[in-house]
Amino acid sequence: MTENKTAKTPTDDGHVAHVYLFDKTGRPMVAWDNAKDIKLGDKLYAAPKQWVGLTDQEINSVCYKRDWTAPWTNTTFARAIEAKLREKNHG
Repeated sequence: MTENKTAKTPTDDGHVAHVYLFDKTGRPMVAWDNAKDIKLGDKLYAAPKQWVGLTDQEINSVCYKRDWTAPWTNTTFARAIEAKLREKNHG
């Protein structure tokens, strides 16, 4: 099998394939929506989700929401920013 490294363009709603049937064993049969350059045996991958960073306003909001009774260390700041990024990028 070969790997198709060509990025496939998702449809307007973001999907790149859909299940159209289940075989007798319950495995899904998949149709790829942009199969122009796909050859038999190619491994297919969805394009990675675009990473979204924080705006200055979002970073400031993290700083101002902190617990002022606890010390603000580099680690606590990093963990707060990490949590905000995770929330923004993973819903």
